[in-house]
Amino acid sequence: KAPAPAPPRATSSQKCVRTNDIENVGVTARHHTFFEMLGNFSFGDYFKRDAMCWAWELLTQVYKVPAERLAVSVFDDDDEAYELWRDVVGVPEERIQRLGEEDNFWASGATGPCGPCSEIYFELEEPEKGKRVDLQDDDRFVELYNLVFMQYNR
Repeated sequence: KAPAPAPPRATSSQKCVRTNDIENVGVTARHHTFFEMLGNFSFGDYFKRDAMCWAWELLTQVYKVPAERLAVSVFDDDDEAYELWRDVVGVPEERIQRLGEEDNFWASGATGPCGPCSEIYFELEEPEKGKRVDLQDDDRFVELYNLVFMQYNR
């Protein structure tokens, strides 16, 4: 009997203990020692465009999170992600913020798969129309969704 083909997609629910940045626990409202992380993974079946659209659809259409309360971050050099959020998903430019490697680039270590991240944040206060977001404001924004695009290997 032939083995079943490998699936092109997978999801997970992981209980996580923070270790990489343990020094942030207790410093910000969004860094906890123990949390649950939900994940979805593509093995060559889809990439940025679909991942972003599906994440936005899940939050706004399934969970009914008001789109005007959401903002997104992209890695500094990831023009593709910026343009997809703006032109395909429809996020206003003032609600998209570029962040550096410390915040928006994922790697599990010095070597191995890695790549830029794009995160979706919920604004806890009523949004100020037309004002550029500051996603580093932990009192105003909380991260809801992290999209990791492992497109590199170091």
